[in-house]
Amino acid sequence: MRTARLGTFDAEKWWRPTDLATLPAISRAGADDAVAAMDELLAGFCAPADRLITRYPMAESVREGLESAGITFEHVTADEPGEPIERHVSPDLVAGFAVEPYAVLAETTQLTESLPDNVVVAEVNSKTWSNALARSMDLPGTGVVVRSVAELSAAVTQFPSTVVKDPYGVSGRGALVVESPGVLRAIERTLVKQDKRIELLVQQKYDVQRDFSAHAVVDPDGTWRHLGIQVMTNRGLRHMGSSPPSPEFIDYLWERSYYGVIDTVAGRLAAAGYHGPFGVDSMLMWDGTLVPVLEINARQSLGLLSLVLHERAAKQGLAAHLCQLELTIPPGGGISAVCEALAELRYTGGEREGVLVLNGSRLTEPGGRFYFALFTQQPDALRQRVLDAVAAAGMTIRGVVHAA
Repeated sequence: MRTARLGTFDAEKWWRPTDLATLPAISRAGADDAVAAMDELLAGFCAPADRLITRYPMAESVREGLESAGITFEHVTADEPGEPIERHVSPDLVAGFAVEPYAVLAETTQLTESLPDNVVVAEVNSKTWSNALARSMDLPGTGVVVRSVAELSAAVTQFPSTVVKDPYGVSGRGALVVESPGVLRAIERTLVKQDKRIELLVQQKYDVQRDFSAHAVVDPDGTWRHLGIQVMTNRGLRHMGSSPPSPEFIDYLWERSYYGVIDTVAGRLAAAGYHGPFGVDSMLMWDGTLVPVLEINARQSLGLLSLVLHERAAKQGLAAHLCQLELTIPPGGGISAVCEALAELRYTGGEREGVLVLNGSRLTEPGGRFYFALFTQQPDALRQRVLDAVAAAGMTIRGVVHAA
């Protein structure tokens, strides 16, 4: 059956109860606009007969690049800034399709009866829920849920360095590292001023050797399937890219009974009433401690996208590495200029390595970020060629992920 793919990438914003107090925000110019346009990344999941519904039109240069790599689909635009796109997709637009959203919102459940209850989805995506699950399994790396300023102050003193997290924060947003009394006082002042309900997770800030994620799917009948592992590259608390793990790391995880933990997580999700894809963020510390469940994302994710792209690449004897690049764009520039700069490196779907631009249709001056995949067994060399090409085209590099 054909699949309709759509979704709001800041789903956590819409799951989050409105009566919860928020942490002090670190503003990033254009961040909301960039997230709103990330739905075009769902093209990476598409089969030829699928329908992709995005908030904004896709740039022809991005669409042509995807087609040259063998990724084709029917595209429909439902432009409505500032709201979940699902509110503006009619049932007629997905009639005859299996609906696979990035994440399940209340509006998504109005489009099909095949999705789990959105109240359940919101609950299991909370860091409070995943922390309680990890504590019930007596796993390392759990934190303390606090519900008052006094509890927050007491919890922070338990660790030499802490991370305070909003239960619905994502990719570094809604999370603050507390390494000084001044930061703690700023959080306390912000919470007191709001006079709202407090629910925060306080965790130790760990000395991480490797971040990685497990991906699986729970079927409607309650059974589940492992999909794979992705090694993540983070900058601070923010996800920057994903790559396939080495065979040695997979063997290591088997030896540490990691997959049994993921089985338990899948079973708990099924028991809660969830079905669909999920990812589990995990960490390996420098001291050898394995933290199997840092948090759970009961939705699609960039790690799952990277895994799907890797499956495409593996058929050609290559590996896929998902990367993010931030650029300063000169006047008149945009994603078409980026694609032109990378034209000689473009991946064309065969055994020859190359670069696939995955999104960025809204990229304009003064700049922003876009995602791309390296289809290669030698990612470091190809990544450097990407950097050299965009720099030669007059674009300034703000930041780049070095995929593991």
